[in-house]
Amino acid sequence: MRGVLVGRDRELAALAGYLDDAQQGRPSIVLCRGEPGIGKTRLAEELAGLAGVRGVPVLWGVAVESEGAPPYWPWRQLLRGAVELVGIAEVDEDLARLAPEVFGGPASRPDALAWAEDRFRQFEAVARLFREITANSPLVLVLDDAHWADRPSVLLLRHLARTVRDERLLMMVNHRDTEHEHAAYFADLVREPITRQIDLTGLTEQAVAMHLASVLGHDVTLGDARQVHVLTRGNPFFVGEVGRVLPAGKVAGGLAPVTANVREAIRSRLSRLSPDAVTLIHAASIVGREFSATVVAPMVGATSMSCLSSLDEATAAGLVEAGTIPGNHRFTHALVRDAVEAGLSTAERVQLHRAAAETVESVYVGRMERHLSDLARHWAVAAVDADLSRAVHWITLAADEAMEALAYEEGARLYRLALSLGEDELDDEMRCRLCLGLSSALNASTDIAGSVDASVRAAAAARAMARPSLLAEAALVREAIAPTPLEATTRRLCEQALAVVDSADIALRARLLARLAEASIYDAWTTSHGYEEYKVAGRASEEALTLAEEAGDRAALQAALRARRLARSGPEGLEERAVLADRMLELGREAADPHTQMWAHLWHVDAAFERGDLLRVARELEMLSWCVEQVRGPHARYELLKCRAVLAQAQARFGDAMMLADEAFSQLAAIGDDIGFHERAGLLNQMSLQIGPEATGSLEASGYAGVTVFERQLPTAGIIVAVANAHLLASVGRLDEAAAVYRSLGPPAEWQPSPHAILPALAFGANLAVELGADKDVATLVTRLGAYRGHHVCSGAGQVAYFGPVELWTGHGLAHLGRLDEAVADLEAAADVCAANGAVGYLAEAEYELASVLARRRRPGDIAWARHLLATSLRQTSALGMGVIAAKVDALVEELSAAGPLTRREWQVAGLVAAGKTNREIAQELYLSERTAQNHVQHVLTKLGLSNRSQIASWVAHQEMSSPAE
Repeated sequence: MRGVLVGRDRELAALAGYLDDAQQGRPSIVLCRGEPGIGKTRLAEELAGLAGVRGVPVLWGVAVESEGAPPYWPWRQLLRGAVELVGIAEVDEDLARLAPEVFGGPASRPDALAWAEDRFRQFEAVARLFREITANSPLVLVLDDAHWADRPSVLLLRHLARTVRDERLLMMVNHRDTEHEHAAYFADLVREPITRQIDLTGLTEQAVAMHLASVLGHDVTLGDARQVHVLTRGNPFFVGEVGRVLPAGKVAGGLAPVTANVREAIRSRLSRLSPDAVTLIHAASIVGREFSATVVAPMVGATSMSCLSSLDEATAAGLVEAGTIPGNHRFTHALVRDAVEAGLSTAERVQLHRAAAETVESVYVGRMERHLSDLARHWAVAAVDADLSRAVHWITLAADEAMEALAYEEGARLYRLALSLGEDELDDEMRCRLCLGLSSALNASTDIAGSVDASVRAAAAARAMARPSLLAEAALVREAIAPTPLEATTRRLCEQALAVVDSADIALRARLLARLAEASIYDAWTTSHGYEEYKVAGRASEEALTLAEEAGDRAALQAALRARRLARSGPEGLEERAVLADRMLELGREAADPHTQMWAHLWHVDAAFERGDLLRVARELEMLSWCVEQVRGPHARYELLKCRAVLAQAQARFGDAMMLADEAFSQLAAIGDDIGFHERAGLLNQMSLQIGPEATGSLEASGYAGVTVFERQLPTAGIIVAVANAHLLASVGRLDEAAAVYRSLGPPAEWQPSPHAILPALAFGANLAVELGADKDVATLVTRLGAYRGHHVCSGAGQVAYFGPVELWTGHGLAHLGRLDEAVADLEAAADVCAANGAVGYLAEAEYELASVLARRRRPGDIAWARHLLATSLRQTSALGMGVIAAKVDALVEELSAAGPLTRREWQVAGLVAAGKTNREIAQELYLSERTAQNHVQHVLTKLGLSNRSQIASWVAHQEMSSPAE
């Protein structure tokens, strides 16, 4: 029976306040931390009592101190309690995979190509369940001893902290501050807005006196309380242990030194039990804090009934108590179990672990699934005097179970354990399969370097056995997601496998060729400027697609389509990429697979942007939205939100673009994926060229606020990253930094951008060369970019931003070179395209650029045309908030107005009169009343001493003819 809680009034009041908040829809996750024995569980029990008085249900999940618990063990307990509380009408497959004993087991195996999405759905299913429960009633969750939880359980806790919003939920998470395995995750949790923290410290002397009185049943002297406080630092568990021996421990008015060692005190209590009881409690300490006589009794050669008297002895001694499951017992505190186990010799521990393993095998024969982790733990210790192959067998099964539950980190731990135990005993095949399992687990938990290393080890074993299929499996463990230097290793593994795989196995060869193509491309992106890798990728992807179609193998065909699309991500591959997207969509529809359809629509989005077909982009996004709803998961949502942001930016809906970009970024930030950081920065950088860096925060987003490029190391392989950063720096006047980066790339004639980034790399480079006055480079880059007129500048493999038509960029470069007629042709084409596709921001920019060239060329009619363009551009840029472009328009209007007596507005009116506009049309064009337009016309006539509108037109034409050209 628990004693009275003393010395925790402040903490209990805080918890009562958090419970009040939860009942009002203001949820909290309370991290309660402190040393062992400080009273975390006792405080949670008091909270549970308070909640019970208010009619609020409480569910408990307790992590265990051994590594024998199944994956997600504390969450399984919480979910079991949830089912008992409300019942579950419909089984959720994601919940079933996490807690099969509660929900009946999953209907299908997880998709090896969608690890992150699968686990996100699993975590979301848990959050959704508690969301539904708290919609009907407030709820308290207690996750006790969280420092012992497996890594996946802690990740699920973090997900809940980041997704809970207005649920009527209070969750208390107790953990020791002396255990550091999950310290970084708990530190992250503290930073979440929903998290509160309670630090439990030792009791005061007065509270120690009260606690001792509750243990002893009578008051103690203040002197005794003070001595106990010094001895225990106010730790309630230690105070209780000292209290139990206080009468016998008094020596000459003080406390005997032996009581300073709490473990010795517990062992002293144990020594007063009968030999049978001691033997039973020793065995129980190996099983865990909570144990069943069904398991412990056979371990000591007894029956369950014969153990009852021994358990009664241990209960009377305060060592054990009734367990949470009827019929079970548990140690009164984890520290009691620790002390008992610590008193065992190594030989005793090994013998008892073997006895426990054999007992579990016997008792649960035919229903081992829930006990695999326990068997793995026991055999891992017992293996020193047992058959190692038996230990490896059970540990491997436990690892496989962890992977089924999407507990990747636990799976990796167990595969490693099997490999380390059987290091000298395993044959090559078992070693290979364990390494493959480890590689998959590490890949799924985003430890890519570890995954590659395990694949290399698996491949070595496969080669030693001359097993091509296993060598191929080692090469294919990791799907291609993003460029990393480790792709070079994957490329070598694919080449090695292709050299030995049977030529008749065309489906497997297709998959290997596809992965070789992807690895070659990503290797080139990160390690070189050469095109050799791209040539390899082109040949490999083409052959992969041919073989996959011949084989009729859906997995091989999807892999080949992905690889071919990546290999053809340059502008020359635009039309083929659209065909590949159609084929991928066909596959997705045939299999009713929304994930495959999602990628097909994303490929169509890429192609539509490069064609400048914004209407098609919008249609594709509508279909993509349905796919994302089915797929769920942060990466799917990120892709949808990112594409919506780019479309908004293309249409000059800058506020929407920034909001969507932030929302997209938050999807990946929540799971620690940093690619969203770079792509969001790229979008903000492009918008800053039109609305200004202050409006977008582009410098901050790119990491250049208060930091120079000389303090960073930019990759030059593939050109795009370095040139994009230099372009940003040049746009804000940091030309010395931009020039340094630009020079590091070498002569532009030798640039070999990554195929997907050819258009933006050449466009940024041309603009940079203009800013730096490198006319020869401008000519080179404009010529190279000009080969792609008719395309729009964007990425061919996943959108970052839309940069307008190629002709806008070539026109700007040609104007700098003084090739004005060519510039006019390109800029006029750019304006026409943007007017047709709805890229209104780029239309306004193109009109300004065209007006600027016309003002320099000054052929008959050029000035009037320029003024008309400027009037339109100024109206549009002002309406859209394009401050950067509007300022340039203003400056050019002032420059053209300075040559005569008319004001800027009067110049605009005169130009429109010369164009044959009526007063009503002028009013509509300039957003004036018709009366105001009439007054402006009259002012022009008066200032120029003219009498009619025809004379105004003649005067404007004369001004244009007589103005000196640059």
